[in-house]
Amino acid sequence: MSKAITLETLLSQFARGVRNFRGVNLAGSVFPLVQLSHVDLAGANLQGINWSGADLIKANLANANLQGANLIGADLSGANLTDANLQEALLSGAILVGAYLSRANLQRAVLSGAILKGAVLRDSNLNEINVVGADLSEADLRGAIARRRDLEEAKLSGATLPNGEVVLDAENLEEIPVASTGECTAAMATATETTVLEWTNEQVIEKLILQQHPFPSSCQSADLKVVHLGNHCYQLRTANETVVAMVEGASVAEETVTVFSEAPFADLVASVLQAHSFLPTQYIREPVPAWQYEQMAIPAGSEVRFGTARQLWKTWWLLLKSTTTGQESSQLQLLVDKGWQPIRDIAFSPAASGGVIIKTAAGDRHYAADASLIWLESLQSASPPNHDPSANCHSTSVERTPKI
Repeated sequence: MSKAITLETLLSQFARGVRNFRGVNLAGSVFPLVQLSHVDLAGANLQGINWSGADLIKANLANANLQGANLIGADLSGANLTDANLQEALLSGAILVGAYLSRANLQRAVLSGAILKGAVLRDSNLNEINVVGADLSEADLRGAIARRRDLEEAKLSGATLPNGEVVLDAENLEEIPVASTGECTAAMATATETTVLEWTNEQVIEKLILQQHPFPSSCQSADLKVVHLGNHCYQLRTANETVVAMVEGASVAEETVTVFSEAPFADLVASVLQAHSFLPTQYIREPVPAWQYEQMAIPAGSEVRFGTARQLWKTWWLLLKSTTTGQESSQLQLLVDKGWQPIRDIAFSPAASGGVIIKTAAGDRHYAADASLIWLESLQSASPPNHDPSANCHSTSVERTPKI
């Protein structure tokens, strides 16, 4: 019988170095991007969990119940899933390089775009599986229950099929007897062909965030590539499969971009996002540091500023002081709940904890002095001579990214 435990308790013990959680019951738990590499969850009840994007590298999930689990984009490289129940599990875009899935039940599971290179699936149940666009090259499928038409939708170069047949690379079989030397030379490249190295990192990021779908199969640079996870969800990954950012939404207007602060190229992604009016609207500390970006309408004649509440107060005070009428400045607008609110007044809080009070049309808002804020400044106002340059920086780092 499985042992009941909360995910919070498991994570707390995991942080203290505990790895053995065999037979626990975490059915239905929700924790995208959870990091549990090398964890031992053999025989655990994980039915219906949502651990999308999770780090489960070399995890022991032997004989675990993962029926209906959401592991979209999860990294299960080298994981032990022997005898696991993965019926109807969602594993689109998951990484299962070198994973062990012998005798696993994957009936009706979705592994579209998943990477199972070198995975062992001996005697597994692959009936009605969805492996469209999946990479099963060099995988061992001997004795597996599978329909040929299902497997043919995946890349099978070097794979050993259920009947023991090894799939040869198609490039070694392409019309060699009938193609003359001249024809081969002419067919090697065309004037319109785009190679991987012709795309810059910036172009790949722009195509991703501006919803230029479907992506060309060659839409990747030497460093970055886009992976479609299904249901209007995409990942930006490095060449070695590190997830840099995730994009969700059917259109640019509905799009949320999550940039993982400590990932390679995070600063570059933030820079491209801000160039297209995407602003950081929420900082996520757990399970990994990340910023969420959304596209915001920026009024003509205004410029976005990032800084602390104290820096905003100084900007407001200098602008107010520079006016001849002494009236409050309407040249600054604060980002409040995904909208811009004109700032009417800013004062220091009388409370012992300090901070500032910003008065807007939407009411008074209290912030700590070092709270990160986003505001607009009218370009019609000339910056005062002694304006603190740190209040005007267009930082492109994300906490590292953005350091605002």
